[in-house]
Amino acid sequence: MKIIITFTIFVLGCLLSATTSAATFNYLYIEANEGNSSGGHSAIQFGDYVYHYQYIDPGLIRLFRQDPNDFHFSYRYLQNRPIHLSEIEVSEATFNALNDYFQWQFLEQEQHYKHLEAVNKEYQLIRQLLDEPEGDSALRIKGAGLFYPSTHTNRQAPDADLAARQSGTIDQLRHTIEQHHGRDFLLRTRITLEAEIKALKPLDWSAAYPIPMETKRRAPPYSFADHTIDALSGLFAIKILQEAQPLQPDAFFMLDPQTQVLTAAEKKSLLILRKQLETALLQSLNSGRPDWGYAAMINTARYIAVDMSLLRGQWIFINGFSESAVWIEPAKFINDPQQLQQLIDEAKISLDNLRSTLVHSDATSESEYSELEFAANRYAELVKGQQPMPLRFYGQKALPSLSIDLPKDPKPDLSRQQLRAALAELDTYRVQLMDQLKQHYHYDLITRNCVTEIFRSIDSALLQKDPQPLSAIDEVEHIKAISKNRLGGYVTPVYNFIPFVSYQSVLDQYRISRSETLPSYRHQEMNKRYESGQQLLTRLQESNVLSSTLYRYNPDDALFVFFTDDNIPLRPLFGAINTTAGLGQSLLGLLSWPFDSGKNLKSGATGVLMSLPELVFFNMRKGSYPYLPYTKLQ
Repeated sequence: MKIIITFTIFVLGCLLSATTSAATFNYLYIEANEGNSSGGHSAIQFGDYVYHYQYIDPGLIRLFRQDPNDFHFSYRYLQNRPIHLSEIEVSEATFNALNDYFQWQFLEQEQHYKHLEAVNKEYQLIRQLLDEPEGDSALRIKGAGLFYPSTHTNRQAPDADLAARQSGTIDQLRHTIEQHHGRDFLLRTRITLEAEIKALKPLDWSAAYPIPMETKRRAPPYSFADHTIDALSGLFAIKILQEAQPLQPDAFFMLDPQTQVLTAAEKKSLLILRKQLETALLQSLNSGRPDWGYAAMINTARYIAVDMSLLRGQWIFINGFSESAVWIEPAKFINDPQQLQQLIDEAKISLDNLRSTLVHSDATSESEYSELEFAANRYAELVKGQQPMPLRFYGQKALPSLSIDLPKDPKPDLSRQQLRAALAELDTYRVQLMDQLKQHYHYDLITRNCVTEIFRSIDSALLQKDPQPLSAIDEVEHIKAISKNRLGGYVTPVYNFIPFVSYQSVLDQYRISRSETLPSYRHQEMNKRYESGQQLLTRLQESNVLSSTLYRYNPDDALFVFFTDDNIPLRPLFGAINTTAGLGQSLLGLLSWPFDSGKNLKSGATGVLMSLPELVFFNMRKGSYPYLPYTKLQ
């Protein structure tokens, strides 16, 4: 009997142990490099999400949430930083408590920052209505730039034949709308919208959303600015249909007619899609959704693109790049033609795969077409680099977003006195809101940074799970006890504000089940060469930027000569040479200041700052690869 009882207790103990240690989460330490978080960075991962804090203007700290692959691609590949990962073993209950707290905190902060964005947006609108805008306003009619000229772009002369064909297509759409909604539907809607815009009034923020804000999440306000922009978007959508306004020449593009001819199967799919876009347009015009105007403009633009594709027998797509996309010269990001060709080939494969998906789909959908449009924008833009022409490497959107400035008329029928009063009230409210946000989220390099907030959040999560009404002193001891019980030890936010110090504390204190270093992109490529028996040659060749075949000088990186991240014994010597190079660029920058607005001087000074730590065996700079394709992710 004793043997049976002992065996039963042993089995139950094993089961209980397995139950209480059924989960893990990861602590991530990202090494230093130029750019954001240059001194290093920290993050925490629960399952499919990585959470990390970052500094944002004006002097605040914000919690961000990312897909793990996107996070690793950004830091290990584009920024070329190794990541040190520690897997921490906890019970399922502890995992859920931590995961739930970080998720709750992320959503709460999203609410608060969206509140701030909405207030700033309204402030901008009132200033515009007073003809006193602050700099370049972000308030624009998204989607309307596909059909109307914008002051932010250099417009081309339209092709008369194409414009006439597009106008004819819109005339057909208008006829269908009149059949479905009535002959006077567009006119009635336009009159209603114009009256609605004139009757709009600023929101009384103090009454609707008093400060201090509730911790309970609330739906974002439908503000005066949002209402005005939505109504204007609807008005432009109606005007496009009434006036048969064709697309602007830069609002669409054609793929290479030699290789991108429509097949019979693709034509069949596009015929189905065109009908779906027509149906979606009819529904959006009468949907009652606040943002129906933008949806209607996108549906109309895509309908025209599909119709032109069918007419010409070749792929034509809407321009999906935003106006904020930066134009760059190919020479700035590409020194190796093979790398550019690789990017083009990968984009072409993605485009071809999506074309195949569109054809073999049981029911061609707008979402599938949206993905195809996105891939076509990427491919067409990269092909420009072969000519060579300026191109946009980043900036394409899932939905086209070319925009125009807010029109002078119609506008809310408000006197200058009313606008002044509303602006004064909003200004007072905005100051109070910023004061509250600074109380909650103020950033401090030592006491509240990307590292300390992770451990402070861990403490808060554990306290919520095991709360006790204690004094401040007793509360610290209580947190330590809980942390030792649930995590294996305690890491205080007070002394662990430096990323690499915090990582060592995690290794020393927490219950670690696994720890590894995930190499940066450059180190991965070097390791491949080491494995092929080229260790000495690789070390010599890749030790400096002059002979390196893995790194081409990127103008966004400050000038340096030697890599010091993988050569500790020679780091001070190499650091001295790098410092000299930085000083030389700074001196050159003094001479070139009138011609480059101080760009060389700033880059040289950054190079000196990045190189000085190397003199005492500490590496910061590692170079970067901002134009790597996502397919490099391993």
